[in-house]
Amino acid sequence: MATSTYHLSCDCGDVKIIARGEPEVSLYCHCGSCRALYGTVMLAATVWSDDKVELPGSDRVIDYKMSDRDMRRFVCKNCGVTVYGRHSPGMPVIPHSMFRKANGGELPAELAPTMHLFYRDRVLDVADDLPRSEGGELIGM
Repeated sequence: MATSTYHLSCDCGDVKIIARGEPEVSLYCHCGSCRALYGTVMLAATVWSDDKVELPGSDRVIDYKMSDRDMRRFVCKNCGVTVYGRHSPGMPVIPHSMFRKANGGELPAELAPTMHLFYRDRVLDVADDLPRSEGGELIGM
């Protein structure tokens, strides 16, 4: 099996990320912290180990840290697109939107979500057959 390499960028192309191989997990997160940090009703994202991603230098992104959590969101200084985040357990979290942008609007099939985290905190019901975790126990959080 060939190893996938994903070349990702923000809207203006100033911030680039390269992800190689497979993420640790691809998921939907419904927790209030992710909803607040990303400004969405749920976060659709992949979580990667540091050795599988090349992230932009700090001169390219604005690093926003939540005041009450050890969670960060990194956005392009030029166009404002959220390119990745870092939360517990400290690994890069790349939104599915970055992969869709690089793949003609579609999420690559191999990156399809495999679970819902913190489903008890949802603000939107989701009709699918994926496992639902009331907390973070499906990935050991």
